[in-house]
Amino acid sequence: MKNCRVLISSKEIEKLFESGFFSNIPHRVLKKGEVCYPETPRILVLEEGELKISLYEKNKELVLYFLHKNNFCLCNNDVMVSAKKESKFYFLESHHFANIFQNSEFVNLILNNINQNISLERDILKTLAFKSAKERIVKFLLETAESVGIEMNEGIVIDIHCTMEEIASFLGMSRQRFSTFINEMANAGILKKVGYKKIVLKDLRTLKDFAKE
Repeated sequence: MKNCRVLISSKEIEKLFESGFFSNIPHRVLKKGEVCYPETPRILVLEEGELKISLYEKNKELVLYFLHKNNFCLCNNDVMVSAKKESKFYFLESHHFANIFQNSEFVNLILNNINQNISLERDILKTLAFKSAKERIVKFLLETAESVGIEMNEGIVIDIHCTMEEIASFLGMSRQRFSTFINEMANAGILKKVGYKKIVLKDLRTLKDFAKE
């Protein structure tokens, strides 16, 4: 599976939860809409819920990615963690590492995650620096469809679990500009909006051509 900023649940992490691997580490709970800021670099492991990881400065937000249950990421002290729904998670700090790093399976997961984080964030920089607004939207839709899309008779259904404003932040543009492009694609029959958080991609070939216009 290609890297995706709407991250997929990890079966390996689920097994660790079931084994009680994190039982000696205090957990945290954020209610929907609450935020927190890591004071030091740490590993965030999400057991239940859904979190948004973003950079926030001077009333501007850049969404990096979303975490779903049974997933984790590395958090520096410059990120904001927001709860999309009530979430239970663990902040693994340096004093936890001596014990948890004795588990080779977890160490391998961490190393793979570091590589994914670096790749994702480098891709964000390249996309913002070198791609037009249309290209960014098309890239996001195609990659999300490949990672989490479900094929149905009417097309590929993407349940993106976030608002249009958050997606616009994903892509480094205003909500108004993002909505304009989405409406253009909807009018052209390329996609269909279903409520606030689902999109059906009806014509992938024309979607790819949309970025070239």
